[in-house]
Amino acid sequence: MASLSQRSVKNYFTKVLKSSVASSSQPNQEANANHSEVPLPSSQEFDLSTLNYDPGERTPILDYHPNHRDVIRRACLINGPCQPQLLQHEYPQTNISGSMRRFNSEWFDDVYHDWLEFSVSKDTVYCLYCYLFKGYNTNQGGGEIFSTVGFKSWQKKKNLGKHIGLPNSPHNQSKKKCQDLLRVQQSIHFALEMQFSQFKHVYLVRLSASVDVVRLLITQGLTFQGHNESKSSLSRGNFLQISHDIVSACKIETIKAILGELNGDYFSLLVDESFDVSRKDQMAIVLRYIDRNGFVMERLFDIVHVQDTSALSLKRAIEQDLANAMLLVEVAKIRLQAYRDEEWGSLIARVSLFCIKHEILVPNFEESYVSSLRSRRRLDDNKVSHHYHVEVFCNIIDWQLQELKDRFGEATTDLLHGISCLNPIDLFSSVDIRKIMKMAKLHPDDFNEFNMGSLENQLAGYIIDVRDVDERFSNLKGLCDLSKKLVQTKKHSNYPLVFRLVKLALLLPVATASVERAFSAMKFIKNDLRSQMSDDFFSGCLVPYLEKDVFDNVSNDAIINTFQDMKPRRVLL
Repeated sequence: MASLSQRSVKNYFTKVLKSSVASSSQPNQEANANHSEVPLPSSQEFDLSTLNYDPGERTPILDYHPNHRDVIRRACLINGPCQPQLLQHEYPQTNISGSMRRFNSEWFDDVYHDWLEFSVSKDTVYCLYCYLFKGYNTNQGGGEIFSTVGFKSWQKKKNLGKHIGLPNSPHNQSKKKCQDLLRVQQSIHFALEMQFSQFKHVYLVRLSASVDVVRLLITQGLTFQGHNESKSSLSRGNFLQISHDIVSACKIETIKAILGELNGDYFSLLVDESFDVSRKDQMAIVLRYIDRNGFVMERLFDIVHVQDTSALSLKRAIEQDLANAMLLVEVAKIRLQAYRDEEWGSLIARVSLFCIKHEILVPNFEESYVSSLRSRRRLDDNKVSHHYHVEVFCNIIDWQLQELKDRFGEATTDLLHGISCLNPIDLFSSVDIRKIMKMAKLHPDDFNEFNMGSLENQLAGYIIDVRDVDERFSNLKGLCDLSKKLVQTKKHSNYPLVFRLVKLALLLPVATASVERAFSAMKFIKNDLRSQMSDDFFSGCLVPYLEKDVFDNVSNDAIINTFQDMKPRRVLL
């Protein structure tokens, strides 16, 4: 018995895949095959893992909270009766009237297969159906034997048949209740769920149609509402009752797509201002970056109403986020310093636990440190703990702190000379490695002391390659052509640091037509008949209208998801 009790609980029951419990519900399941599966009602925070499936040790069903009983019953029925998969000789023997008798495992395959349970701990059998609905049938065949006490008169197999009884017996009534409990399609929960599913489907169809209409109106620059919305008006608008949230969702997803195209690479901002038709000062913000193909891209990122458009005002509108970013930098510096001064011990503790968990050797921090670059005969006076603490941990944090403290300080002349030396015109006749290196030093965050040497080596090979060897670079007209050609010929991978310099040079703010293009579109979207548009709605229409090629690739599902997440909706998708 001791060895049997140590077996896994999973060995003591089997799932009933096609039992008579589920057989009567199959027609309903087939009738609802086209509907999505409906989950069972919530367990109301009851932990089903605490259930004991040994029928001799489990808690009586009526001892559970009424709100938990049906959940427990379903779990027991889904798991099936507890039927240990043991060899016949493994069942314990009992002396009954002078004869040694034991439970016969063949009964599990008999007509009792769907309800008969065996308790290893008590060496008795029970009825699963009667246990689950014991409180409703107090006089079932055999009294309390098959639901509470347990039956072990192995010489009286006929008593199992007596327990089943006639079609209207207490046992069969309990079985019917179990079948009804599993017939989810007939439950109130299922009916409500189906009704809600139909309502959700109708809502989704309407919302998808609304998104399609918004797409058409935005891309064509058409009005959503008329300037006269009275009932007597003959032109109240194309889509009077559309929520502006869909327009905002279109703008948000367009910006997400632009940022995805940027892919976390370098960028610059182009900013200008103009009056709209209502005499409001509008500031256009254009994002300038290099895409994956080496093309210089300029995308309208936003249009913002500002109170005044002096240089100081425009600077404040842009630098507000930069100021917040600098605050985060200061926070990062403080946290790094605190981490350096106070967190070494806790770091070592966490790393040691990780190493122990994954069976990784933890060094002895009290031993003398032996460098792999020095002879073991010349031991260092420092210990292992000093090496990792001072020479590794503190040095890395000090380097990070120094990177944060270093401010960009550029000399305009060196910057312009460096850009001119990168220009490919006239077969790279203006190339000067010394001036290009000076330009690189103006970007300490991108070219530190560790890769400046690599940059100089790359420049030497790059100049020979593109000027003297590869004829595909012989007729380039400027930095834009150079960037595209480097990507097309895969040389941006051969000379990544040189390509980084080219991108930085291309991202310098210059006067382009992109901002003016935004102002032209602004007059088309916000005209005399639409002069009362709100700033958010105006921006929501203008960004996807101007960036049609990006907006066309935004899916309706993405717009709908953003629309749903903007604020609580009556219907959750």
